[in-house]
Amino acid sequence: MTAPRAAPLALTLLALAAACGRGDAGPKGPRPVAVRAAVAERRDVPVEVRAVGRIVANQSVAVRAQVSGPIVAVRFTEGQAVRQGDVLLELDPRPYRAALDEARARLAQDEARAASARDDARRFAELVKKEYVTQQQAEQAAAAATAAAAAVAGDRAQVERAALDLSYCTVRAPAAGRTGRLLVHAGNLVTASAQTPLLTIEQVKPVYAAFSIPERHLPALQGWRAHPPAVRVRAGDGPEIAGVLDFVDNAVDAGTGTILLKARLANADEALWPGQVVDVALRIGERRGAVVVPAAAVAQGQQGDYAYVVGADGKAELRGVTVEQAGDAEAVLSKGIAPGERVVIEGQLKLRPGAPVEVQGPREDGRKAPGT
Repeated sequence: MTAPRAAPLALTLLALAAACGRGDAGPKGPRPVAVRAAVAERRDVPVEVRAVGRIVANQSVAVRAQVSGPIVAVRFTEGQAVRQGDVLLELDPRPYRAALDEARARLAQDEARAASARDDARRFAELVKKEYVTQQQAEQAAAAATAAAAAVAGDRAQVERAALDLSYCTVRAPAAGRTGRLLVHAGNLVTASAQTPLLTIEQVKPVYAAFSIPERHLPALQGWRAHPPAVRVRAGDGPEIAGVLDFVDNAVDAGTGTILLKARLANADEALWPGQVVDVALRIGERRGAVVVPAAAVAQGQQGDYAYVVGADGKAELRGVTVEQAGDAEAVLSKGIAPGERVVIEGQLKLRPGAPVEVQGPREDGRKAPGT
């Protein structure tokens, strides 16, 4: 009767042994957090001032009529690129052509009278020597010739003015650039004294980026004419466009404590338009031996900027940092990180101080993580 009781006892001992074995294999600590890291570098970096600017045309010309008359033809399309001298509009030339013909006829008439007066003056000058006429008659003839010559000069001026008015009936582009919208359409009567322009031409090659910087940066701009600083401009999410400082205003704005600057941009592809808002980076110097980390490594907290560093023991260390210069891709630090240390650039939200980390290798897009 004792043999059947041995089997249940053996099973109980085996179960206790298995339970003890499972207790020995319990959790040994938190799982490592997967992150990507980059190495802090020491190198020379440019010192830049960031500002928001606006694109302004190199030249903006308001085209107005110089004579009065109805518009009979439009020779351009709105938004068209034009060259200096291209025909834009035509006004009715008939009244001005008639005025030119009249002025030419008057000139011909007065030229004939002047020729006759000169001949009379020459004859009277010969006759007065022979005392056939009086000196007074000779002087009167000479005065009449002079008056006739003056009338001819006035007629020639009238012909030139009439020809000029006739030429103004063809409205040409005073400068190269891109046309805006037409404000007065064909069939409308325009006057030379109208304040509203017919259209506006903006010269877009080159253009300027106008922006302001705090006055404390003025010492760094000393001698800018001899060595114009480089400028980088970006419109929205577009590519950066290189330019050069071309203008520094002659006074600081007392209300804002800033000074106006302009950067010249070639704009060969006409990617920038007058009035467009752009981000501007002005290079005013160089910081030597700076500590540089990817911009993604720095985050903002209630106590200021911070970053996570992967320690020699493979655990995360929280460091407060001081950012000297922040860019889209990199940040320059003056405190908190030493060159050669690995900073976390992805996965910070899952970290806490002292948490073990596992630095991942290549990214999913095939690029290697910095510092790995």
